[in-house]
Parts: sequence; C-alpha cells; structure tokens
Amino acid sequence: MVRLGGIFVLIIMTASCGGSGDSSTPTSPSPGPTPPTTVNVTPAFIGNGFSLFRHEQNLVGQSVSLAAIATDSTRFTQVSWEQIEGPQVAILANHTQVIGFDAIEVGNYQFRFTANNDQGQSIAQTIQVDVQQSDQQIVNVRLDHAAAETSKASMRVDVAEDSTITAIDWTQTAGPPVENIQEQDNFLFFDTPAVDGDSVIEFETTVTFSDGRTAKDKSFVVVMDMNINSNGFFPNSSNRIVTPDTFAYKADSPYAEALESCIYNNMVDSSCSFNQLPLIGQELESPDVDDIMDRVLVSHTWMGERFEQYLRQSVAAPDMLQLLRATTAIVIAYDVRPSFYWSATGAIYLDANNFWVTPQERDTLNDQPDFRSDFGNELQFFIPWRYVKNNDYYFSSSDYPIDQRLTKTFADMEASITWLMYHELGHANDFFPPSKWQSISRTTSPLRYINDNEPNSTSFSNLFPLQSTELSNLAQVSFAGVAATESEKALTPQDVALHFEPDNAAAYYSYSTIREDYAILFERFMMLHRMGVSADVAVVPSDSDNFSVIWGQRDRISESALQSRVKAVVEQVLPDLDVAEIQLALPAALSMTPGLGWRENLNLGQENSVLQSKDGNSKAKQDLWMEYQHHFPSIPAIK
Repeated sequence: MVRLGGIFVLIIMTASCGGSGDSSTPTSPSPGPTPPTTVNVTPAFIGNGFSLFRHEQNLVGQSVSLAAIATDSTRFTQVSWEQIEGPQVAILANHTQVIGFDAIEVGNYQFRFTANNDQGQSIAQTIQVDVQQSDQQIVNVRLDHAAAETSKASMRVDVAEDSTITAIDWTQTAGPPVENIQEQDNFLFFDTPAVDGDSVIEFETTVTFSDGRTAKDKSFVVVMDMNINSNGFFPNSSNRIVTPDTFAYKADSPYAEALESCIYNNMVDSSCSFNQLPLIGQELESPDVDDIMDRVLVSHTWMGERFEQYLRQSVAAPDMLQLLRATTAIVIAYDVRPSFYWSATGAIYLDANNFWVTPQERDTLNDQPDFRSDFGNELQFFIPWRYVKNNDYYFSSSDYPIDQRLTKTFADMEASITWLMYHELGHANDFFPPSKWQSISRTTSPLRYINDNEPNSTSFSNLFPLQSTELSNLAQVSFAGVAATESEKALTPQDVALHFEPDNAAAYYSYSTIREDYAILFERFMMLHRMGVSADVAVVPSDSDNFSVIWGQRDRISESALQSRVKAVVEQVLPDLDVAEIQLALPAALSMTPGLGWRENLNLGQENSVLQSKDGNSKAKQDLWMEYQHHFPSIPAIK
C-alpha cells in the first residue's frame, strides 16, 4: 500500500472564471512516501480482452463506481455504459472507462458495458451492483474516473455538513503508484503513472471526526495506456497530457472528424489548414447557434448542453455569435485549467468549471489547482479585482460550497461564463480580426498565418503603450513565475499604487503581455456596456487582516485616460458598435475609500458601506482574489 497520510498542504485555489479563490499563502507540497510493490485490483469479471471492476461494499449515500480496462495489449476505441435495471441514476460519463454515481436508494443496479477495441473486437457484458443501507457514518469520495497516463488527476472526499473532520488519510491500496502527491483540505492531487497497459488504481480514504468516529470509502481511477507524440502540440508546447475522451458534441457535424483530429489530443503535431477547419467567419457572415455547435468539442455531453443553453438564453449571446466567427473550434473539457486561446489551432479552450449547474456535473471536473497558484507570494501586495452589479458580487463561487450540493441558477452560470467568453474571444479577434477573414487563404493554417501576420495588439501597444516598467516586471513574477528580486520584494503596497494609478492599465494582469492588455480592455467594456456589470480593482497589502485598500477604483475604463485605448480595441473587434456614443452613457469611474477593507468597499457611494455576506465576514478572504483563468501555451515551430 502507498500511505499518503493525513496532512493538509495549503495551496491557493485559483478562482473559477467569474468567481474567487482563497488568498492564503501556499506552502510546498509533501513529496509523498516511497512507493511499494504494486498490488493489482481483483476484477469482478474477466472477459476476452477486458476486465470489469466494482467495489465489494456499496452503501446508500456513497458514490458507486464501475470500471473497465482493455487487456491483452489492446486498447478500447469506443466505450458505452447503459443502465438496464434498478433505481434510475444519471451517468454523465457513459463514454469513458469509469462511471460513478451517487446511490440514493437500496437496490440492485444493473448496467450493460459495450466497447470496441483496436483489434476489431466487439465487447458486451452485463454487471450488477447491490447497494445496501447502513447506519454507519458515511463519507463519499468523488468521483471515480478515467485519466490518461502521466496526466494530472484529483479526488475529493465529502462529508455531512454537520460533521467536523480532524484528519483525512488517503491510502493507495492497489495499482501502479501515483506520483507528485499533494493533499489540501478534502482534496487529493496527484500525477498518474506511466503504464504499459490500462491499469486500475484504488484508493481507500479514512476520515476521522472530532468525536473519535471514523468512516471509510474506496474509489477507482483507471489509468489509460496512451499513444503520445512527445513532439505533439500539447505534450511539447503546452506541457500537458490531455484526456483522450473528447468528442464532437454533434456527431453529425461536417467538422466532427477535423475537430477530433486537429484541436485537442496527444498526437497532433501540425496546424490543420483552413481547408480542413476554417474560421467560422470564413464561411458564415451570420452564424446561428446550430452553426456554432457544429464546432464544439467536449469531454462530457453535459458541457455541450450547457454551452448551447448559454448561447440560446444569454443576454450576451448575439455578441458571442459574432465574436465566435474568429475561431475554428470551441473546446470544453474537464482537464482544461486554466482556460486559454491558442492561435496555433485557432480554438478557444474553456475550463468546464464555468459551465456546471448540477452538483453531479460539478463532480465530473478535475479539481487540480491552476499551475500559477503560488506565483508572487513573496510580494507585499495584491491587486485583486472583481465584477460587481448593484453593489454586490456579480458572481462568487463561494456562493456554491461543494459540500452543500447546490444547483446553480442560470443567471449565475451566465455570470461565470460571460466575462470569460468576452476575454477569450477578444484574443481570437485580435489574432484573426474581422477585417482579415475573407482574405486568409484556405490553404494556409492558423499557425502559418500568425507567424506571418502580427495581431492587432502589436500595433495597438505601439500607439497606446503602458508606461510602468516596474509593474510589467512585477506581473512576470505574479503571472509567469519569474523569481522576485530583492527590490521587488521590498516594494510596499503604497509604492505599487503610485505606479498603478497614473498609468492606463485596466487591471494588473494587463501588464503580463500586450495581448492581455488588449483582451482585458475589450472584456471590461463589453461587461459594462452589455451586462451592466462594473469591474473593481485595488491595491491591498498581502498581510492585512481585512485587506485594507491602499487605492482602488470601480469602472476604471471610464477614466478619460483609458477611453481612447478602449475605443481603439473595441472598434477593431466589433466594428459595428458606436463606441464613442456608448462611452458617453457609461457610468463614471468611482474611487474606493482608502483604509476600508476590500469587502467594505463593495457598496460604493453609500454610508455605512459594509455589506455583510450570507455567512458574515468569513466571505472576505474567499472573495479577495479573482485571477484570470487564462494562459497562452508557447507557440510551436511552424508545421
């Protein structure tokens, strides 16, 4: 067994898009113990070229899991699970090698597993699970799933709301040992091992409560043997192994094959031509929702359903239909974190954490923290930001605690998606602006085109440069992981405010690259114009109890010094908007009150402006820091 221990390693969890995260300072992860000899999980059923797995004990209130692996050096090429008997359950990953669901009733649950493998064999087998009642304390590890070898994975243990945990002990009881183990609160993060064939990992999780009682649960992770091109776009340029379980949301899309081969897999090593996968705007002047959904690649069906719901119901949908013309594809997957736009493929890649509505949908996500989580923790300041409407948070992920199993409203889903879409599509229209779509040769590729043509943000930055070299250098520390110099560590929040206030950036992240400066200006303008949502930004000390504001402002883009910058960007991205006229109607910038806390400055323009959250001041830390769920993978060599 690999004993992972009961320690708690604190890491900043980057906010979901439109949400917020924990501001605590991270510590180094535990290196984990020396792995022992591998013990294999015993299959519940062994067939010709495959094995099926289940846990011996399954209790009401816990997650039940079934797993399948290919054997005899074969690989599955297609998988499906179907429930054929028992209390009805939702299976949100029936196309993967592991399914998990919450058992809410006693009974016999039967499922039919079917698959094809790369040897041309078809497989079909029925397996059943008996769920029993129990009067013991229940803990629930979510969610059993499949993961590619050498990829990042996570598990989470949930307990009843009224329970107080004193220790969590994660033990790997079977399977090839996992690597790079980190434990944080109720989460386990790890890297899956390299394998020579599909393998099953089993964990046993023991939770100790304040009254001395303990409870256990077991879980599976199937590690899939993969074909991986070490020179491929994602393993090489993006330094990630991605899930193989993505598929075109619309199976009958004329672009289904191109989506699956060109956009998000571990083998693609060249940029597909526009003949294979054109920009939407190269083909359609006014695409509708169905046209857009032809370009969607997902890891789970529900992600495509939520995206389609958003495009049909959101106030921002007409904008999105226009802006999406600058893309070749939209990827929504459980392992995309953070979100990004990539000019090498012409696609946007969206973290599915922004799209979940039901707690069951949320269970299918990978909880791995953003890789930038501990950048800049030696600096003496934060420059937090948030979106605000009617003097309250526009959306906060802390309104939906994981353990409360809440269902998200459409309004909150819309809020978590909209700013992210404006941001990523600002990037897409920067690299492929509307004025260029019809002149781009179909024989070239996104990568070849961007290597020969500068995005609009380059000329924009020459005409409207940011001035502060100090903030540009600090942004490399906070967002790119560059080591802080001693002089940077010595800068006080007051020093930083003196650099930020007179310059013309809308946000601290604007200093990370000229591309981000461009996209943020577009995003902030559209959120204020279309959604009536204001953006706050402030400089606060990193060691303050209430994050006392040194300097802060709401609707900074309405400052006269920024308006010409905003106008130049928006007119390039959405040339049909009368930006100058719109700017006259936008609210003026408002100053925060220095000395008051970040949350106390939420209700601007009113006396006694402290706004209590639903659970009091405990929300202050959670709502301090909103960080862009975005990065640019490095641009590969032209292929």
